[in-house]
Amino acid sequence: MRFAIYGSGGLGGYYGARLHDAGHDVGFIARGANLEAMRSKGLQILSPLGDLHIDAPTVSDKPAEIGEVDFVLVAVKTWQIPEVAEAMRPMIAANTLVVPFLNGVDAPYQLADALGQAHVLGGLSRIFSLIEAPGVIRHFNDSAYVGFGTLDNQPSVGAQALREAFAGAGVDAEVTADVVKALWEKLILVASWSGLAALARCSLGGMREDLARRQMVDTCIDESIAVARARGAKLDADYKQSVWKFYESLPESATSSMMRDIWTERPSEVDAWCGVFHRIGAEVGVPTPTHTFCYQLLQAMEAAARAS
Repeated sequence: MRFAIYGSGGLGGYYGARLHDAGHDVGFIARGANLEAMRSKGLQILSPLGDLHIDAPTVSDKPAEIGEVDFVLVAVKTWQIPEVAEAMRPMIAANTLVVPFLNGVDAPYQLADALGQAHVLGGLSRIFSLIEAPGVIRHFNDSAYVGFGTLDNQPSVGAQALREAFAGAGVDAEVTADVVKALWEKLILVASWSGLAALARCSLGGMREDLARRQMVDTCIDESIAVARARGAKLDADYKQSVWKFYESLPESATSSMMRDIWTERPSEVDAWCGVFHRIGAEVGVPTPTHTFCYQLLQAMEAAARAS
């Protein structure tokens, strides 16, 4: 199969390398120092699941040089989706499927609006990885998971083929029965504490162990669940308990990618995290005062980061 990896960072670079190692034709879209390193030194993966090195990957910053593929796996930041949706058109053939592995619930619909719903699957991933140096991906945990499915929960031959390709590459993959529900669940997990912690400049432990801050996180979870259910997500009755069980399982020092971007004054995904609950809450008539508070204050930092 032919794959394009749009965004060759910690997530995209890892999955692209595994698919390449399994014998698939993979083209990487990269930029800047990462692009130059991949061209000159190749792509290296350091992982508990096994290291590997691709000596001469197919890599470019121009989608037309990759050409038409069977699957485009998207691993950029959420705020880049409108731009990349247009840029990837030279890679889209009649049966190409585009799968965004991003946090949030907006990306698959933005891509579907631009490319047509028949070309888009909803997708999510669980992996801890990053660019350790240009051309070098460090994978930390002993697993890598991807889930995906059609936005209308209909069967898809393409989704089944993608699952088989990932499985053959050593990646835990499944065709998700209700991918929209899964996307909401993941967004609730990352967004219900990250905005508050970004403002407090503390880790998850700092939010979790202080009684007053813990109550604020609890309120955020309630707002998140109410918005998701109002949008039709069929969350389990005990889902809130599952959220807290997940938070309790994380190390005290845990932070999120959005928080790290905000603290280092880089553009972040605040619009796709806190902003979604603020915006959709208003649309469906669900009050979200805590999310809105975080979003409005973080927007000032976001504007400064984008201006620079």
